[in-house]
Amino acid sequence: MLGGLALLLPALALLVATELFRSTPLLVFAAAIAGVAGALGYRGSLEVVNRIAPADRRGETVSSYLIAVYAGNSLPVIGVGILSAAAGPLAAHAVFAGLIGILAVIALVTGFKYAPES
Repeated sequence: MLGGLALLLPALALLVATELFRSTPLLVFAAAIAGVAGALGYRGSLEVVNRIAPADRRGETVSSYLIAVYAGNSLPVIGVGILSAAAGPLAAHAVFAGLIGILAVIALVTGFKYAPES
């Protein structure tokens, strides 16, 4: 999960750079990096949810987790659409990439602070 968060930061930068340079190969590369970051993040976070959920409530807990994941995926898309209409696509993408990057750094710091010792 923490690896996915760390990989998210360069992926966000590459996705904004893609729009600046209007480069299709860079877009493919950035999307691949973002996909790996997302996959690692989902896998790790679902593992944590399964580990901490009570056995008799695991189904309910995972369902709630999935609702949060889908909301977390859709809200930035809606926000970028609204902000793009007001400020332009580049500004909207940069603002949301910055916001997501800040949240990723906060999550990384929290994750390292409270990570279980091996």
